[in-house]
Amino acid sequence: MTPAQRAKYFALLSGSMMTGIGSGPLLGRAASALGYPVTAAFYLAALASLIGALLFWRLDVQLKKTPSASASAARISWRAVARVLSSRAVFPIIMVGLGGCVFGGLSSFQTSYAASRSLDYSLFFFGFMGAAISSRMLIAGFVVKRDPLRASCLLSGLMMVSILMFGFVVDDGFSYVLAAMVLGVGYGLTYSVINGLAANEAPSGTTSQSLLLFSLSYFVGVFGFPLLAGRIIVEHGMVTLLLTVVAVALLNWLITVGRLIWRHVSGIKTLQQA
Repeated sequence: MTPAQRAKYFALLSGSMMTGIGSGPLLGRAASALGYPVTAAFYLAALASLIGALLFWRLDVQLKKTPSASASAARISWRAVARVLSSRAVFPIIMVGLGGCVFGGLSSFQTSYAASRSLDYSLFFFGFMGAAISSRMLIAGFVVKRDPLRASCLLSGLMMVSILMFGFVVDDGFSYVLAAMVLGVGYGLTYSVINGLAANEAPSGTTSQSLLLFSLSYFVGVFGFPLLAGRIIVEHGMVTLLLTVVAVALLNWLITVGRLIWRHVSGIKTLQQA
């Protein structure tokens, strides 16, 4: 599979994932509006999990009928971890963890954020999901063909803009949806771009291990950071949480800026030595 194909399919994969993340709270909100108990949301989640298990079972049957070396299970070792983390693939792995912190911190506490501004939290997930899906359908094919470092720099910057909007601009439903849409485009497409970088910049023979570390970093960020975020809200308030998330997003963006500067300087040195 070529690097361009990887980026394309990673965009489709992450788009499907974002659709699930965004639609889950909307279904829960709809169930609540229709008068169903809170447990209805858990029943819906269980049903979705069952459908997913059936799809994986069917996929396993198909793979066994047409075995492929590239479809073998990925195994990781400390040696492989050391090789990946000592390569350029470490940067997208760090970035996806930081991006997961940003998204996990914002999405997990939208009920508190929306209540503090007398808004409906479902507007966040409506705007985020709509932007994430439409951006993949309309511009993902264009983005993955561009310079991945420049693209990730621009998209990481959009993430930071969205957080600043949540902190200083949102005061009604329209601005709330707009901020969520900016986050959906920035975060959603950044994930696709850096997922491709994690695969393409991994040392030879460690692509699958690099992607495992990429996924691990994402889950640590998106599920681990809310634990810290909850304590920040309780002890210091929502404003402090937003400032913390801005700092994380800034660090994420500076990684791409630093890589672009390093590449530019290295190119100048190469030309001088030629």
